[in-house]
Amino acid sequence: MDLIDVVQKDHETVEALLERVATVTGKRREGAFARLRGELVRHEVAEEEIVHPLTRSFVGNGDRIAKARVHEEEKAEGILKKMERLEIGTPPWERLFGRLRTAVLEHAEKEETIEHPRLRERVEKKDLARHGRAFQSMKKLAPTRPHPGTPNSAVANMAAGPVAALVDRARDAASEAVAR
Repeated sequence: MDLIDVVQKDHETVEALLERVATVTGKRREGAFARLRGELVRHEVAEEEIVHPLTRSFVGNGDRIAKARVHEEEKAEGILKKMERLEIGTPPWERLFGRLRTAVLEHAEKEETIEHPRLRERVEKKDLARHGRAFQSMKKLAPTRPHPGTPNSAVANMAAGPVAALVDRARDAASEAVAR
């Protein structure tokens, strides 16, 4: 799978997780939300590291397009951070979940209709395949929780990402242990 295929498969996974969070309750909902949060954060970090730099380099108006996508990602990350402080299922959490769902789906649609077709046109197939592998590798190293205070850039991800990922994975393990 090339980069665009990998990203779009992630979009399908996130869409399914959004639906799962919307339809389950109790511990299942907590688990589904934790998985959604991790998927979203890892996906966005990998996009900032792999996709957006390609857009800036190869696409006409690429800087403007990438900045718009990063702004959308920052909005979703801020919503996620607020949701983490609330009890799942409460009215304020539900309102934020509705906003998150809308923001994420609109963001994915813009990537798929604006950014991805231009990348497919301008980046060679072999390079898209190589970047697809890099995207998958980056997701494995990325944090699993939102860090809205950190700049959303490839440089910031490389500097702060490994430490944040380690701390996030420790928090995730502790949360899972308590939930058992």
